[in-house]
Amino acid sequence: MMRPNLFFALSLALLAPAVTSCGGDATPAENVTAGSTALGKSDWKAARESFDKALAALPATDPAYKSAKLGQVEALIQLEPEKAKSEFLAFATAQGSAASSKDWRNVMSKLTAKAKFKEAIAILEAGLKQHPGDGDIKAMGDAIKVAAEKAGDSEALGSLAGLGYL
Repeated sequence: MMRPNLFFALSLALLAPAVTSCGGDATPAENVTAGSTALGKSDWKAARESFDKALAALPATDPAYKSAKLGQVEALIQLEPEKAKSEFLAFATAQGSAASSKDWRNVMSKLTAKAKFKEAIAILEAGLKQHPGDGDIKAMGDAIKVAAEKAGDSEALGSLAGLGYL
C-alpha cells in the first residue's frame, strides 16, 4: 500500500506538466474566439489585442486570417478609425484578397454609424475602383450621403460630390 505523502508527491509530479501547459499562449483560433467575444461585449481594446495576436501568428492564406483581420478592423473603428481605414484598405485591396463586397459594406456602415465619414468615403472610393459594377457598394455612397446630411458634415458632402453623389 502506498503512503499518502508519497501518493500526493507522485500525483503532483504527474500533474505539474499539464497544469503549467495550460498557462501558455493561446492558439490563433483561441485568439480569434476571444476577440469575437470581446467585440460582443464592446471591449474594443481586448478585442484588438486578441485579433492582433491571432494575426501575428496566421499566414494571410489561412481561412482564419480574414476573420481576425475583419475583427481587428471592427475594433479599430471604435478606437482608431483612421487606422481601421488603413488596415481594411491594405487587406481588401491586396492581390487575391478574400474581402467580399459585403465586407466592404460592413466596414463603411460601421464607420458611417460612428460619423467617421472621411474614412467611410475613402473606403467607398477604393471600393468603387475595386468593384466598379457592384451596385451594393455604390448604394453605400447614398447611405453615407444621407448620414452626412443629417450630421451637417459639409466636408463629407463635398467629398461625395466629387464622387458623383450630389
